[in-house]
Order: sequence, then C-alpha cells, then structure tokens
Amino acid sequence: MLQEEIVDFLKNVIPFNLLSGETLGKMAADIAMDYSPRGEEILQQDGPPSEFLGIIKKGGVKVFQALDNDEEVVLDLRGEGEHFGMLSILSGDRSRNNVVAIEDTICYKVPRKTVLALLQENHEVNQYFIKSFFVNLLDKTYEETRKAYTGGTTGEQLLFSTAVRDIVRAEPRTVALDTTIQQAAADMAAQRIGSLVVVDSAGQPLGMVTDRDFREKVVAVARDVAAPVREIMSAPLISVDAEDNCFEALMKMIRHRIHHILILENGRLLGLLTNHDFMLLQGSSPTVLVKEIAHVRTIAELQGTAPKFYKAVSSLLRHGARPHNITGMITELLEKICNTVVDIFEKDNGPGPVPYSLFFFGAGGRHELTLSFGVEMGIVHQDAASPDAAKETAAYFNRLAETLNSAMQNCRINGAGQCLQAANIRAASAWREGFKKWGTGAGTGLDAGFFDMRAVRGEKARVDSLREYLEKRTGQSRGLMEAVAAETLHERPPLGFFKNFVVEKGGGHKNELDLYRRGILPLVGCARIFSLAKGVARGSTLGRLKELTSRHGFKVAEDMGQAFGYLNSQLIRSQLHQAEEGLTPDNFINPYSLTNFERKTLKESFQLTARLYDEIEGDYWSGKVLP
Repeated sequence: MLQEEIVDFLKNVIPFNLLSGETLGKMAADIAMDYSPRGEEILQQDGPPSEFLGIIKKGGVKVFQALDNDEEVVLDLRGEGEHFGMLSILSGDRSRNNVVAIEDTICYKVPRKTVLALLQENHEVNQYFIKSFFVNLLDKTYEETRKAYTGGTTGEQLLFSTAVRDIVRAEPRTVALDTTIQQAAADMAAQRIGSLVVVDSAGQPLGMVTDRDFREKVVAVARDVAAPVREIMSAPLISVDAEDNCFEALMKMIRHRIHHILILENGRLLGLLTNHDFMLLQGSSPTVLVKEIAHVRTIAELQGTAPKFYKAVSSLLRHGARPHNITGMITELLEKICNTVVDIFEKDNGPGPVPYSLFFFGAGGRHELTLSFGVEMGIVHQDAASPDAAKETAAYFNRLAETLNSAMQNCRINGAGQCLQAANIRAASAWREGFKKWGTGAGTGLDAGFFDMRAVRGEKARVDSLREYLEKRTGQSRGLMEAVAAETLHERPPLGFFKNFVVEKGGGHKNELDLYRRGILPLVGCARIFSLAKGVARGSTLGRLKELTSRHGFKVAEDMGQAFGYLNSQLIRSQLHQAEEGLTPDNFINPYSLTNFERKTLKESFQLTARLYDEIEGDYWSGKVLP
C-alpha cells in the first residue's frame, strides 16, 4: 500500500515523472518514510555526506549556511514535491549546507545507491540534474500547456513548422527599371499575373508594381504610359529569408499592410508569396481579419472584433505558437484597428492641422499586448504657429482622442480605460521638456513605458528621436537610473516568506493574483534597466534579452526570457479560458487552479525576479520614490 502511495506521489514530482511505472515501482521498494518535527536538523554543514535524497511529502525545510560570525545565509526554503541532499550525494565527501525542518515535515528517503543507479540508467533524469533546474521546469510546463490545447487542423501547425522556401511555387516575374508602364501592363496581362518585381541590371529587386499601382498611379491620374515603370513602383521592398517560418512572413505582411512578400536566399530573389499561398497552406489566415478591418467604413462595424481576436489566439495557441508570436499578432491587429479608426476620423474631420505621429507605448510599443489589451497611445505633433493655431490643434486632437477611446470601448478592446489620454498629446518640444523633468520629482505624469514608444502612424523619426533622447539621457545619469529602478522595484513578486503565493484576500479577485502587474511587468522592468545600463536599444523585452546575451554575455538573460515567455503563456491561456466562458479577459489568475508543475514553475519565475531585484537594489536603488 505504501509503495503505491509513493509511486502516485512521484508521478507528480519532477524529474521522477519521466520514469516508467515499472522503474518507479522498483525505486519505491527502496524508499523509506521519515518524520522530522519542526526545528530538527536533518543535514549538518560540513558533516558527513547524505546517505539519502529527501523528497518532501508534507511540510518544509530551510537550506542555509552558517558563517563564522554565527550569522546564517538562507539559500532556499523548500516545500512539497521538492528535494534536498543531491549535491551531498554527488560529491560524496561532506554536506555543504544545513537542512532544518521549519515545520513538522514528512519526507521520502531515497537511498544513495538507488539515486546513483537511477542517474546511471536514465539519461533524461541525469540530464535534468545537469541542466538548469529552472529551464527544465519551463520545458516541461510549456509542453503541458501546449498539449492542453492540442487539436484542430494540421494546417495551422504548418505555419510554424514550414519554411517559406517550401511553399514557393514559382520564380516571380521581373521587369527592368526602364521598362515602360505600357509594356509592363502588357506583360502582366499576357502572363495573367497581378504583380511584377522591378530589378536592376544585376537582377537585384528594387521595387514592385501591382494591379493596384496601375489603377491608382496610372489610370486614376491619367499618367503617361510611356513613362518608366520605376515611377510607379512601390519601394522599398519587404522581404523575408527563405529559412524563416511562414508565421514570421505572415506577421510581416500584417505589419506592413501588404499582400505580397519577397523571399530572398543569400540575398538572391527566390520567390514571391501572397496571402493566397498562406490560405492554401493553413485553410484560414490572420490576414483575413486584417482584410476585414481594412474594409470597415464605420466605427460601429468594429463592435464584433474582440471575439475574432479570441478565435485567432485560440487557433495559434492550439498549434504551438510561442507567446511572443501571439502577443505580436494581437499588437499588430490592434494597430490596424487604431489606424482604421483614425482613417474614419480624418475622413470626417480632415487631416490634422499640423503634422503628427500616433504612437504606442508600454506593452503595445513592445509588441507585447495580451487579450486584456490595455493599449496605451500618445501623440507627438509639430508646434503650432500661433496661439489661435494652438487652440485649433488642441481641439482637433481632443476630438481624435474621444473617438479612439470610444471606439476601443465599444468594440470591447480596452475595457473602461482610456487608451489616449489628453496628457499624452503634446508638441515635440513639450514632450522633450517633460522628459527633461522626468525622475526629478517634478510631477510630469510620465512613466517607464515611454522607453517603449513606437510610431504606428505618421512620421516614425518624430517618435524615434524622442525615445532615443530619453534612453540616452537616462543611461548616462545615475539619478535617472535610480528613478527607473525605484519604479520597477515598487511592485514586488507575489511570494511570501515561505514561498507561498501572495493573493488577494477579498473582493472579486479573492485568492487570485495579478499576473501581469506582479509577474510579467517586473521582468519587463528588469530587462529595461539592464538594457539602459548597456546601451541596448531594442524595442521588445525578448529582443533586449537576446542582445544582452549575445553582445554582453548576460547569462541570466536566458532564464529571464524563459520566465517571461512562461508567464505570458499562462496569462494568455487564462484569458482565453475567460473569453470562452463569456467573461471579459483580465490579468488575474488563481495559482491554486494550476497543476503542480505549473505552480512550481510560477514560483521559480517569481524567485528569479526576486533575485534580480536584489541585484538592482544593490546597484541602483537608494530608496528614491517617483512622483
């Protein structure tokens, strides 16, 4: 009876869950159960090596080292399903840490000889103890999450497993730069195709002409058809590498609002893909939703948009999309909706009285929006020429803000919050003045999300120059780095002293925690601080972490990236479940509704953030509090 109980328990303990039932049965035959009352010393620092691996069935232990001055350094607090004594078993010479029961504790004791035989005979278990413990957890729990959503058509899986080179059907038709418009049109008619790639004398692609170019740039304006085709071609070209997967190509098409994309192999033109090619591969395509948005003529038509997001995300999640694929798609589609609303507004109200750029900041600026959306926008516009012009400019952009906020709320995309607040509509000079005061206690109303500013409409350079100014100024100032650190460290990871989850005690989210605010955002903030310190100017969190690893040898960035992806996958999965239940997705999850593996990985993610906070506090924080 005891052996069956042990086997059932170990089936839910990493890495023993990797073993077969037969192997677990043999292992259980050697295992004894032991009780340690609170305060009992189980292993002693510098004492004899452990003769067993302790696996905690109930209770908890403290792992610590005693210093010469009688102080102690707590290395870890371990609870149900966790183990201790492995280092001592492997070294065979002495116990390197003290292990003491912090409450009445029941352990399964696996003899040393059984553990060593297990490592010798089971490659996966051996690799588990060699690899990073944290990475192992993430591999396992991510796979569990993916399996939970497995099902549906294989076509959608192909988006992630198929290289674009594998669906290129034929080489694109090309035409020289000096070919006349009339000859190019005749070639397209004769070959019954809808586009031509314009190339130079060396065959390098420089632009493209499509049916739409002939309609809008020739027929509609009565252009001379004897003119060279270079006058109407679209450039620069958008391309992908032949080895990129189809989803990456599809995302580029959505981002740039195009229906054709060039495939390059070692810089050479290999082929041309269209949305139709992806529809043949997949059976359906996210670009279909983009096309629907493009055909919207009134804001009322956007009201049914949110459920289409849920359907698209459900499809991607079921078929292996990584969290950054999903948040990237959500952000791109939100961007298209915002631009459609502005198109409708400008049709009714005319263009802006001065040139302007609309930008996303925060999660939208990083391409990291989830199904709770929460998009934040700002406007940077040219300074008005006179006081009267300034009043006209302010009135115009206030009307635009009201339209955007109302549209987002009506189509259930931004909840009750405002996506574009009046305080975030400023002339370029006013933005720069605000950035000069940020972090000084002058009450500018700005936050760290402005380090992620990204233009979604209008001149890109107008936004980029402000963001670059803020990054450079902050990275070179100790005081501003402390201000960024203070803002980041304000939100602590939701773990108590004994690694229990800190959840809401009452209200509508009782026993839940805000995974975005208390889990994801702290990792975003840590990545931002390290990037500012190293001069990394990438826009997304994963982009920053990859550059910190590749250029600066920042070893913990890999674990940060894994944790960031895992937390996002859990949040999106929870939000999708809420949507399927007819609820409005939010950022709260109940950690106790997760599996044992998922809870363990969640705790490891929060502990990683806590360790990063310790490092940042040591480097930058001086108790400064932002206004």
